[in-house]
Amino acid sequence: MWTRRTVLASGAALLATPAAAADYGEALARAWGGPVSATAAHREALAEVRRLRDRADRLLHGQGLEQGTVAGRIAALFADPRFLYPDDDAGRDQAVAAMNARLAALRPRLARAFGDLAIPEAQVRRMSPADAARGRGGYRDPGVYYVDLKAIGERPGWTLPSVAFHETVPGHALQAALQSADPAKQPYLGVYSEAWATYAEQLAADLGAYADDPPGELGYLHWRLFRMARIVADTGQGALGWTADRAVAAMRDIQGRAVAFTTIEADIARMRQSPGVYAAQGLGALSISRLRPRRPAAWPQFHASILADGPWPCSMLPRRVAKGVSR
Repeated sequence: MWTRRTVLASGAALLATPAAAADYGEALARAWGGPVSATAAHREALAEVRRLRDRADRLLHGQGLEQGTVAGRIAALFADPRFLYPDDDAGRDQAVAAMNARLAALRPRLARAFGDLAIPEAQVRRMSPADAARGRGGYRDPGVYYVDLKAIGERPGWTLPSVAFHETVPGHALQAALQSADPAKQPYLGVYSEAWATYAEQLAADLGAYADDPPGELGYLHWRLFRMARIVADTGQGALGWTADRAVAAMRDIQGRAVAFTTIEADIARMRQSPGVYAAQGLGALSISRLRPRRPAAWPQFHASILADGPWPCSMLPRRVAKGVSR
């Protein structure tokens, strides 16, 4: 079968069949809401990975972790007992209290990003014993995120602030409060809402959530490396002819340790079942970041244009912000 050669930013040459690449391109376009280049997305994600690694490397040095890859040192930080909560009710209560404290500390800073937009009340709570016993993952109700802390030894404190921002405010809880009920828009909800919530993690960092918390910033960087690894692996499998094993190795090289709610292998399997979706989510977050005005004074209008009456296809976001937003 005829194949085409694709050269990645890393320099590695791979082969993909035209039919497979075309099928994936259609799937990615559906998730994105319009045409998008899978190979350009792959390169963009790798460029972001390099930027994130540079920042993480400096922070890891500050934690006394100077040898080895960034991914390997992040994985080692997961086992550092300084950041682990006790594996009991008291430890879980401490973790939830710390997440809520981070939300409360960020809240006064949100006016800089959203102006006088009404910000919903939001909090983190522990799951009920019944939910925990049956292995339920983290989930949301209006204004509340029920965090999964069953394996609390796998969730050091520095990983949790970004979860709180993603799942509540300024992430999903804020976005959900402003979205349209128009059923015609709902096919775009999953990609749009994940794109927004992933961007919201960055926004919290940009608003100073980690100004005095280098480990917390490392948690944010690890979550963002995970999102970029998903773009790399999704486009790698779909457009570049990667095997599942090659995609697993790429994700492990980028993020080091798996995130709390899935294994890397399970994530790769998800991508093969829903091609293009996870790449579109990460690309949406990058697009919002790229579109955001440089001047913080313009951020409230910008964010209103992204959030108001959504969900939007990510392909429409540039047009949503093009009118009346001064950069």
